Amino acid sequence: MKGNYIFPNILAKMMKGISQRTQYEASMMSVVCILIGLIIITIYTSFFSPLSIAIKVMSLINGIAAFIFLSSFLVTSFQQYQNYLMIMGIINDERR
Repeated sequence: MKGNYIFPNILAKMMKGISQRTQYEASMMSVVCILIGLIIITIYTSFFSPLSIAIKVMSLINGIAAFIFLSSFLVTSFQQYQNYLMIMGIINDERR
């Protein structure tokens, strides 16, 4: 099978069989779970752990930046998912 890159043929065939709709939904659910974990670990590390102030500040800044990045990715994925559903005729364009 050409175009499977680093994946073995059996894995490439399995991944090829997954629908785009399932992939979009799984991706968005995963990002939401990662965001929840990120919020929890950032709050714990920044306010309740016995680490130095420098580490706590760096963790807080990194957590905020990661939250913004992943939130942007989630919005982009959702917009792509909506466009996919419109193209497939599953939903109508509500902006008209």
